[in-house]
Amino acid sequence: MTDTVSGTCDARFAGMREVFADSLASGREVGAAVCVCSDGQPVVDLWGGMADPGTGRVWARDTIVSTFSVSKGVVSTMAHILIDRGELDPDAPVSRYWPEFAAAGKEPMPVRNIMDHQAALCYVNRRLEPGDLYDWDLMTAALAETKPHWAWGEKPVYLNMTYGYLLGEVVRRVSGKGLAQFMREEIAGPLGIDFHFALNAEQIARCASVLQIKPRAVFEAAEADPDSVFGKSMAGWGASEDFNSVAWRQAEVGSGSGHGNARAIARLFACLGQGGTLDGVRLMAPATVEAARAFQCETDGEDPLLGVSGLRFCLGYELNSPPVLAMGPNPRTFGQWGAGGNLGFADIEAGVAFGYTPNLMHHAMEVGPRAGTLVDALYASL
Repeated sequence: MTDTVSGTCDARFAGMREVFADSLASGREVGAAVCVCSDGQPVVDLWGGMADPGTGRVWARDTIVSTFSVSKGVVSTMAHILIDRGELDPDAPVSRYWPEFAAAGKEPMPVRNIMDHQAALCYVNRRLEPGDLYDWDLMTAALAETKPHWAWGEKPVYLNMTYGYLLGEVVRRVSGKGLAQFMREEIAGPLGIDFHFALNAEQIARCASVLQIKPRAVFEAAEADPDSVFGKSMAGWGASEDFNSVAWRQAEVGSGSGHGNARAIARLFACLGQGGTLDGVRLMAPATVEAARAFQCETDGEDPLLGVSGLRFCLGYELNSPPVLAMGPNPRTFGQWGAGGNLGFADIEAGVAFGYTPNLMHHAMEVGPRAGTLVDALYASL
């Protein structure tokens, strides 16, 4: 293992470099990248450790990794771009844009209830076979026919794997572009960020290997209780999936298969944090950003999927929710956590944006000990 840290770090944020280097040297981290933008410009851009311990490949500047649910925040940004253009109304019924969604009593459900996780569609009612999760048409058809599992709009329950299909299909119906194309043409290309869905061969070659403490630990947890909400939400994976398969990397699973690095995530949230425009590239207006980060709802009691309470949602992102999802001292900080410890957020009031991408998965839903210490070091530097 290498604990070498590469990249740049403004002297003001030297404490972050020390924390990052210690995580690598101590073995708490295998490989990772962290990036901070201040007033839209990078002040921390560090990477280090091993991208693939099995082959000895080190983490490089252009290494990318599965960001898991940070992907949801990217898909939400796609929706807000369409909202800003007047092409999508979050208060309009989903069925206006996706007529088949009207089945099973869902005709009046507004787009807003997908974006704030109150759609009551955490899994599909159709039996899924191994590999079905990678089939966009199959999954969206299954969701269109599924009856909500409780009254939608009443409470948030995390849309673990369904969020990307639900909102992504709305994006596709409105824009005519799938997630990979929309990302490439509307966000990644204009902003110059290294974040992708449906990876090509060159991008796959740059991927870090996702590591779990126990092989297939996430899948075994679902298989141990297949009738739980979490277990049902995890149906349809490939039989031997470990997040390193070509199928996963080439898929458009909007809830999790987006691959990128800390630099890409921090720059995207820096754009949002600067009112939707960065370096002359406009994704949306400041008013659209303000509407996006407005509080919508909070889990009351334990979320039956995540097993946590007190998680606060805005429109398409998560709001700072300590202690379960801590993103500094500002209650209005908004971003998206991803399984394994991936994290991206913007704190508009402090003028900072943060991105973190590790390849060793944390055990729990929380931000975790490594990203958490980096966030603490960030705010100690301000």
